[in-house]
Amino acid sequence: MLTAVLGGLDWIWAERTGLAFVGWLRLICGLIFLLAVGGFYGYSGRSRRLADAGNYAALCVAFSAVGAVLTYLAATIAMPLRDAEFVAIDAAMRFHWLPWFRFITAHRELELPLSIAYTTFVPQIVASILYFAHTEQTDRNAELIWTTMVALILTTIVSVLLPAVGPYAYFYGRRTDDIVVLMSLRDRAAQSFVILTLKGIITFPSFHTVLAVVFIYVHRPPSRLFVPIAILNGLMLIAIPSEGHHYLIDVICGALVAALSIAIVRLATSTSGIARTAAKISSSNAARG
Repeated sequence: MLTAVLGGLDWIWAERTGLAFVGWLRLICGLIFLLAVGGFYGYSGRSRRLADAGNYAALCVAFSAVGAVLTYLAATIAMPLRDAEFVAIDAAMRFHWLPWFRFITAHRELELPLSIAYTTFVPQIVASILYFAHTEQTDRNAELIWTTMVALILTTIVSVLLPAVGPYAYFYGRRTDDIVVLMSLRDRAAQSFVILTLKGIITFPSFHTVLAVVFIYVHRPPSRLFVPIAILNGLMLIAIPSEGHHYLIDVICGALVAALSIAIVRLATSTSGIARTAAKISSSNAARG
């Protein structure tokens, strides 16, 4: 339902801004396949594991698509850029991006593992869904999807209020592909984008940081993958300023967004659990009466 609501919002907003998002056929075919796997193995009772894998993978793909579109549409609001303020905040914390970036790029033995870790967020999503489905930890898959959904919405809202181009563009005056897209969206020119090639255009807060924290959280013990996941995402967090061209404050705010999202999902889960328990008690008492 949340994905459908955001999809409707995307459609209305895109119509009003003159943006078009094309190339949906391949995505829809993939969704149909995943839903068919989940539906067949779920309703037939042949494999709960494959049912969970198909259903949660479909949810992830669908929400990722509408969420990515939402970030593009939100960028058209074009609030004033905050890079100068973020540089000042980093300096107050004694972090200077330019020397850090030059140090990392000058040492290949450091840059290579950090670069690899930074690019693992998509494989980690896929692997986590498959792992939790295989080990029949449906609750962990639900936590992963819900927390990511809430976090992406919060991240988008914050990015609208406090947009930035990032330290690479700010210090070097060069625009990478994602920043070119961001600036074109801010100009509100009518454009067309291929849905499967949308780029991450949010600088503040860092959504890579959000995902790194969420991965560590959902793989908490007794998950057997906790230690390798924690190490991998620890490297990702270190890599975010240099490999993702983020300010340190981007990382800190991303961690706060992740923590808030986890708290919201935990509160909602516990509240619904209490409600279900109360309903069962009420039904039991009524039956006795």
